[in-house]
Amino acid sequence: MLPGATAQQTSAMPYLETDRVSLFFEDGGNRGVPVLLLHELGGSNESWRAVILRLVPDCRVIAVDLRCAGRSEKPPGAFTLADIADDLSAFLRLLHLDGPVDVIGAALGSLVGALLAIRHSTLVRRLMMCAVAPDMAGPTRAYLAERANKVRVVGMRGVADASLGNSFPASHPEQRAGYRGIYLANDPDAYAELSLALARLEMTPADWGSIRVPVLVASGAHDSLWPPAIGREVASLIPGAQFKVMEDAGHFPHLQAPETLVRLARDFLEI
Repeated sequence: MLPGATAQQTSAMPYLETDRVSLFFEDGGNRGVPVLLLHELGGSNESWRAVILRLVPDCRVIAVDLRCAGRSEKPPGAFTLADIADDLSAFLRLLHLDGPVDVIGAALGSLVGALLAIRHSTLVRRLMMCAVAPDMAGPTRAYLAERANKVRVVGMRGVADASLGNSFPASHPEQRAGYRGIYLANDPDAYAELSLALARLEMTPADWGSIRVPVLVASGAHDSLWPPAIGREVASLIPGAQFKVMEDAGHFPHLQAPETLVRLARDFLEI
């Protein structure tokens, strides 16, 4: 249960079953435009805890576990990130909200947010992407496929050190240690399928250019996976998109620099 949850939010079961998949979510606050938080590969709604605590006094916050992550359903078989965007479309419609939501995504969640804005534009008012890349072509796709195969054999613990070392700069050892439990709790097969869904992503400049909602791309200065130059490239493909660098963040700004992220979000989303 999120802080600031209303009596109705507290009493409601934190699952919504669409005709596609059952999704676990946390829901708190009741002011203004709802903010939908979309987590990274290996994470869950828990990844957003520090951001939620800072936002929920002033707005409604909905943090959802994507399919094959956290406490959401983990159906067998292959799927795409477009399928996850369609999951969220069904999820949002079942919430019976009064209007579109503001979306903040992190890494994989940024890409899902972009696809939600492309495929279901009436559901999104504004989109903030924290760590994003234009495509998964080349070494990134190969790395994701290799890790998916490996995690099925050795489990989450067998890939944790390398994965977290890539995502957390050496300047953030406490955040890395705190996140380790969230990462290890993943189901290896489900994590592998979500990794492959990310690896399959193909986005063209025309796809990015079709986004018509206001967009802010925010990159971590210490992100070695998708550095600021890549984030700036994505912003350049989206009409009117803003671009910012978070000087105290790496690949996971919501975990490494939540105060900076929230400050940018408040300005961009007018919270």
